[in-house]
Amino acid sequence: MRDKDLETKLRLVTLQLENWKKLHDLITYGLDKAKPIISTEQERQFTEIRGNLLQEIEYVFRELNMVAEVSGKAMSVLQRGVSVRGVRDLSNEEVRRLETDWNGVFTKLGLMQGQLKARRKDLAEQTAFSYYLNRLLQRPATAR
Repeated sequence: MRDKDLETKLRLVTLQLENWKKLHDLITYGLDKAKPIISTEQERQFTEIRGNLLQEIEYVFRELNMVAEVSGKAMSVLQRGVSVRGVRDLSNEEVRRLETDWNGVFTKLGLMQGQLKARRKDLAEQTAFSYYLNRLLQRPATAR
């Protein structure tokens, strides 16, 4: 059995995780002062990834029922990290906050992905009849 809504949520969380990983790679590069000068291409990638996250974040977190849990941390990361060069200039305290907030968002998204995959596996093992029977039995009784 497959659930279209579940597959959509899984696709959304997977895309979010990929963008957060890419953002992290660029942030890490920016924080490493031993690395060579930041290129225009890296800045363009950073801006593109950051823009994608900013555009999609509210929709994705709402679809996943995660707005209250991670929206503030996500916005903190995206506001603090305005560019790769800007990340390089952050104070140690700001870097720690950035890393902590990024990790909080990434961890929550990873947990959500795991839960959705477990749900997908459970659904794959169900027959159509048992799926609809469970849905019928789980519905709250309506008062007449």
